[in-house]
Amino acid sequence: MNQRDIQTKLDVIIDNLDKLNILKDKTFEEFTSDFRNIDSTLHRLQTSIQALLDIGSYIIASLGLKTPNTNAEIIEILNEGGYLPKDKAKTYIKISQFRNRIVHLYNHIDTETLYDVLINELKDIIAFYIDLIKIIENHRS
Repeated sequence: MNQRDIQTKLDVIIDNLDKLNILKDKTFEEFTSDFRNIDSTLHRLQTSIQALLDIGSYIIASLGLKTPNTNAEIIEILNEGGYLPKDKAKTYIKISQFRNRIVHLYNHIDTETLYDVLINELKDIIAFYIDLIKIIENHRS
């Protein structure tokens, strides 16, 4: 993955967050009244989280750190290396686990849970994004 690929992933995240913030302004009733809100939220969360994990994996490879075998290991390796704030690792792992739920257990995500993630946990995706940007900026050659 090159710098242009990373920038493309960063752009996807920003675009997704902009659109998720529009959906976040809806009441629960408005949100659930149109299946497109639900589908869009699922897709945009999944692709945002995947882009974050892809960037994390790229950072790990660029820094010559141990190769991760799972998405959670991406976060663990960055955390153990001191690249992520220690107090955020569990939250970021939960984010990666939610992406796994979207991909593999999509039929077990109820609208209340999805709406709760949209309203209350979008800030954690933003924090993960910011932390990855900081790593990239601090290790530019």
